Amino acid sequence: MYFSRRQFVKHGLTLGAGLATAAPLAAATTRTNISELFDNADALKLAELVRQKQVSPLELLEEAIRRVGQVNPKINAVTMQHYDLARQAIQQGLPEGPFTGVPFLLKDLGAKLAGTVSSSGSRLLKNNIASANSTLVNRYQQAGLVIFGKTNTPEYGLALTTENHFYGDCLNPWNPAHSTGGSSGGAAAAVAAGILPVAHGTDGGGSIRVPAAHCGVFGFKPSRGVTPGVMGAGMSIGHVLSRSVRDSAAMLDATGGYEAGAPYGNHGATGGYLAATQREPGHLRVALNLQNPQVDIHPDCVKAVRDTAKLLEALGHSVEEAAPPLDFEQLNAIQNTLISVDVFASLAAMEQARGKVISAPEIEPMTAMIMAAGRAHSQQDYVSALYGMHEIGLSMGRFMQNYDVILQPVTATPAPKLNTIVYRDGDTLLDYTRRFKKVSAFTHLYNMSGQPSMSLPLAISKDRLPVGVMLSGRTGEDRLLFSLAAQLERAQSWLARRPLMATARS
Repeated sequence: MYFSRRQFVKHGLTLGAGLATAAPLAAATTRTNISELFDNADALKLAELVRQKQVSPLELLEEAIRRVGQVNPKINAVTMQHYDLARQAIQQGLPEGPFTGVPFLLKDLGAKLAGTVSSSGSRLLKNNIASANSTLVNRYQQAGLVIFGKTNTPEYGLALTTENHFYGDCLNPWNPAHSTGGSSGGAAAAVAAGILPVAHGTDGGGSIRVPAAHCGVFGFKPSRGVTPGVMGAGMSIGHVLSRSVRDSAAMLDATGGYEAGAPYGNHGATGGYLAATQREPGHLRVALNLQNPQVDIHPDCVKAVRDTAKLLEALGHSVEEAAPPLDFEQLNAIQNTLISVDVFASLAAMEQARGKVISAPEIEPMTAMIMAAGRAHSQQDYVSALYGMHEIGLSMGRFMQNYDVILQPVTATPAPKLNTIVYRDGDTLLDYTRRFKKVSAFTHLYNMSGQPSMSLPLAISKDRLPVGVMLSGRTGEDRLLFSLAAQLERAQSWLARRPLMATARS
């Protein structure tokens, strides 16, 4: 079920760039008005109406809570409810920021909210209470966001599908038989289903972009170190999934910037991302890559990429087929070494701290397998893999001297059915990797190189599932990607396209 363009405009907001200039809505004093507002406004629009006193932060929060109650039993996107903390934050007075009064959800991974559980989707950490906020959460709160819960993620973010033994599987609002992607699947599902317009996610191998593609929302992975809290040998970075491009850009304006003493960070100038969405990107040289890695790509995903190439040419950009000279088998091996050793080191430190070995029921079999793979590596293996990752970044830097952006699929298929790319008994890390790389083979390169990369929901498959298209730029050129994303959003807006299980129709 879809909202038509006429229905969308009738409710008071135009599509694409019109979100920035839409006429103010009448004062929202009834639940019906608040519900229509949530259905049609992005986060910046909600904040604007709060500033105009046409709606209160408490009204927005209670509507978001109502929507969790309405749709979450069907999709299991929200796993923790921090409603009292959110109401208390409003009562105490919110900071003045670009998102003051807007409800917000944290992913239960890579972000700590003081006084609440940070479980990373694991039974092992079910009682792990954060003693302080992480820096990124402080910046969210300073932006005026009202944090009212956390979203579902696979254990330790180790899967590109949000199928979780502890909290249960997260289901795709477009079709509950299908995966949301991972590991920010709960965030993507919550935004797609209309619970809220923007939510926190992290991306260490595609974990923002893959769920964005599978759930039909916009997902942006910034350049390495633009936001604080970079993890995973520098591969993982936190940002958001959103309906509109401008929300993602404004959120990066609010949260970007080096954290003093952090091992990774962008020491140059940050900001100007929202401003970039308001100007044309100029003529860009686009490398269309369907060649490498060599995987079977679903015809609907190929069509989405080629249609986007035609759209880019119509917008004045130059497109040619080209692929970076990389050995993806070697790239996958490097990533597996870095991730498995990281998992082993983290869990071994937990064992040492508590003086007890982690037992089988405390972690999922997938995690135990990855931990064992990490234990088998030597120090030399890890250092060699780290050097290998740095070489990949340099190789991509050389390739990008001839191109401004690379155009690819986000995934090789639309959202797979549940239980398609999960761990299976007896899997080695190689078995497991080969299975999920048949779906998600493209995104992790940009985590290893540190480049900015985004998923745009520009297409729909024949089976009525979203299909994301990925565009990736040079390291540090996040503003250029936002400018291009906004241009594409204006040309072929996705904002009126909603899943069957959106809250407005639930």
